[in-house]
Amino acid sequence: MNYGSYMELTVERCAVECLHPQHVGPLIGKVIRAREAEAVVATFDLLADPTRVRILHALSLAAELCVCDLAWLLGLSQSGLSHQLRLLRERRIVERQRAGRVVYYRLRDRHVRRLLADGLRHSAEHAPARERRRGEAS
Repeated sequence: MNYGSYMELTVERCAVECLHPQHVGPLIGKVIRAREAEAVVATFDLLADPTRVRILHALSLAAELCVCDLAWLLGLSQSGLSHQLRLLRERRIVERQRAGRVVYYRLRDRHVRRLLADGLRHSAEHAPARERRRGEAS
């Protein structure tokens, strides 16, 4: 992806061209580069799917789950689940371990667990009051 043409940023240029150089100057060289941003976007893009979020949430509640149990828990076909797990595995979000014919999946690291927990908390905090009341009544 191309996010515009690259212009070398310097403190000198900032002092002349920026509206608030005292705020921008210290940030030069610290802002995420386009390639790094693309990697983050790829992760969030992968997480922007309700089925994959449900898979990750289920895995966050257990140390690991086999494909059969995970499919049953989420009401998914094993082939559909396997496709989603493959995408998550390729992006290093989950990892698998084979025990004979059974394959177990787990979250790859604490970053994924924290990211998911933060997303769940954020969405719960910002849910419209009507939705929060409906959830409390259940």
